[in-house]
Amino acid sequence: MDDSITIRPLREADAEAVVSLYAKAAAVEPRLGPVTLPQWDQFLKLPQNRGGRDFRIAELNGRLVGLAESSLRDHGAHHSRFLKIVVAPEMRRRRIGLALVDDVLAIDTDADLTVQTLVSSDWPAGMAFVAAFGFVHVESEIGMKCVEPLQPARTLAAARATIEQVSDVTACAGEVARIHNAAYASDAAFRLYSPEEMAQVLTESEVWIASEDGQMSGFCLTEPERNSMWIESVAVDPARQGRGLGQLLVYRVLSAHDVSVEHPCWLNVSSRNAPALKIYRRLGFRPQHETCRFLAMRGELIAARERRFQ
Repeated sequence: MDDSITIRPLREADAEAVVSLYAKAAAVEPRLGPVTLPQWDQFLKLPQNRGGRDFRIAELNGRLVGLAESSLRDHGAHHSRFLKIVVAPEMRRRRIGLALVDDVLAIDTDADLTVQTLVSSDWPAGMAFVAAFGFVHVESEIGMKCVEPLQPARTLAAARATIEQVSDVTACAGEVARIHNAAYASDAAFRLYSPEEMAQVLTESEVWIASEDGQMSGFCLTEPERNSMWIESVAVDPARQGRGLGQLLVYRVLSAHDVSVEHPCWLNVSSRNAPALKIYRRLGFRPQHETCRFLAMRGELIAARERRFQ
């Protein structure tokens, strides 16, 4: 790497330069962005990102040319570090990404710590980078789009459920955290949330819940946008799954937002979650793109770095 390029921690004053970096990168690889200043601020506030404490910046003559997003996620029994590298298109092939990875790997000391990263399947340079490091493909996030919601068959359990949007998110944060932690425990991207952390997450989302006999059975978190909407997360209490509640909950949300060709709904679902993929197809969602999730042990990445990038 050019000696004039330096790596340093992220600063609050970097926000506008980060947004500009994403705009440049998205022009080459659309899956990377763009992001707005409010979206970046919201992203940094997520509990796992801790204000960007472990994020790193690559700088050339005072100009931001690279970014490593790095968050340590609590999986309960163990931790996993999530890593995302963004480099300005005109600065690629100068080992800036490699330098950012080096700095992030130096944050931790545990050789057995797992490191995860996501790469779009249609981004050859990104796929080549993770392959060179020895990352293993463990699953994919399937991006799905709905423009014409299909009404699900009604079941007795679903008919008894009450579905509503909640305004006081702090009152339901504990139950949302409980259901999330139980429903997503085996997911590769799982992150354990406390009630307090979940309350923070919910302040940035539209929250819908399904209840039976006064007991929360499931939730749906959405992010409405001007010309579309995102479903960020859907979960049903494992003890109450398989009875049509999840389908009805999502359908009610889609209907409330008048999803159509002009106002589509998007979501991501794991390629390993066959039941969810089936449910979303029944509701009218169709696959649009694939983002691959890769995993490696920190010690393995350091060894690969020494062997392949002298």
